[in-house]
Amino acid sequence: MNQKTQKVGLFEKLVYGSGQVGMNVMYTLFSSYVMIFYTDTIGISASLIGTVILVSKVCDGLSDLVAGQLIDTRKSAKGHCIPVLTRWSLPLLIALALVFMVPDTNLALKTAFIFITYNLFNTVVYTYTTMAYGTLPTYVTNDPIDRSQMMIYAMLFAGITQTVMASTIAPMLDFFGGMDQQSAWVKSCLVFGVVGVIFLYANCVFVKERVDNPAPPENIIQGVKYAVQNKYWLISLGMCMATQVALTFNLTVSTYYLKDVVGNMGLMGAFIACCNMPGIVMMIFMPQMLKKFSKRSMYLAGTVIMLAANLVFAFSPSGNVGILMGTALIRGIGFGFPMGLNNAMVAECIDYGEWRHGVRVQGPLFSANSVAQKVGQGLLTSLFGFFLTAIGYIGTAEVQAAPTVSGIDAFFKWGPVVVTLLMMAFGWFFDLEKKLPQIREELSAKNSGGQE
Repeated sequence: MNQKTQKVGLFEKLVYGSGQVGMNVMYTLFSSYVMIFYTDTIGISASLIGTVILVSKVCDGLSDLVAGQLIDTRKSAKGHCIPVLTRWSLPLLIALALVFMVPDTNLALKTAFIFITYNLFNTVVYTYTTMAYGTLPTYVTNDPIDRSQMMIYAMLFAGITQTVMASTIAPMLDFFGGMDQQSAWVKSCLVFGVVGVIFLYANCVFVKERVDNPAPPENIIQGVKYAVQNKYWLISLGMCMATQVALTFNLTVSTYYLKDVVGNMGLMGAFIACCNMPGIVMMIFMPQMLKKFSKRSMYLAGTVIMLAANLVFAFSPSGNVGILMGTALIRGIGFGFPMGLNNAMVAECIDYGEWRHGVRVQGPLFSANSVAQKVGQGLLTSLFGFFLTAIGYIGTAEVQAAPTVSGIDAFFKWGPVVVTLLMMAFGWFFDLEKKLPQIREELSAKNSGGQE
């Protein structure tokens, strides 16, 4: 562990945060809209898409661990992470475009194409790129406050990007011919993707790696072993997964709720704005709040606010737009804390792991966030796909049957209540922060030769 504290200026923190524009314009388009594209534009059954996604997650979880190990053990003149962003940002856009280029052929070939392109983007290219981006702060600075602020700025830009995407994707699709036209999806993907690549390349130019941590074991099995023996890493894995599932309700399940229960998918932009804007405001003040409050206390406070809003919405009349938007605003205030703090809390597990096992494993440990994001999103999406088929959802139908609409309504109302309770439980057991001062003091003494 590098002994000299490496400080980072505000400009560099903001440039790093803006990299989430690049990651999120592509991943939001993929995670929020790919299922409704498959079911309603291409006409594939929701259960078949759910199966493809579920099988893909087996490969996806393994690829995160491999990517994390590769980043930790491979370095060029510009560092560990920046070279990955430089080489892989453009292929990320190409892989995303291929996802929406499903050929007009028989079902077997369509399914094979979907499986291959889904995994090319999600399991391979996005995994390696997002792992490099997510791990980058730990190579930029070893100052815990600066590192946490970088990650909070990243979540701030992520929330802004998701809000802008939700407000502009429908007009963009309409401009290119409508969401029922496959070509409109491809063209919209390319427009958003080019913007995203620009922000990723800005990181390559203006963000510098300064910290050269000791290399972890070359054996990835050993690296994973240290990860799973880190109890706080396992808790953070659950926290990240639950947070991503909650986000997927907002970004994916909501499209079906607004279309089939409320009857107005045009409200998507307003709904996402209500979900994200309060959290964005909270994230602006969060770097200063970190100096006064613990991450755990802020995380738990956020989940309490979320639970209250979710319960009010669950017991409200179906399709009430006012209650939908009002509770989304309140929930958004609470959700800003887990979204802004997850990465920072994962980063703390790195110091704990070095203190506990004597080995600083960054990539595999930091892969918790990426693994959890994709597995959480994938599990909920696949579960929702099976659920849609069970309740009789027909993607090409103009109007869904009454039992189908009722099922979507119940899933969207009560699912977030269960997920929020899980978030509260994980947050309660993550009590690492109060132990960190002593841990870092002992690490400093050990690395400076003060103790054996």
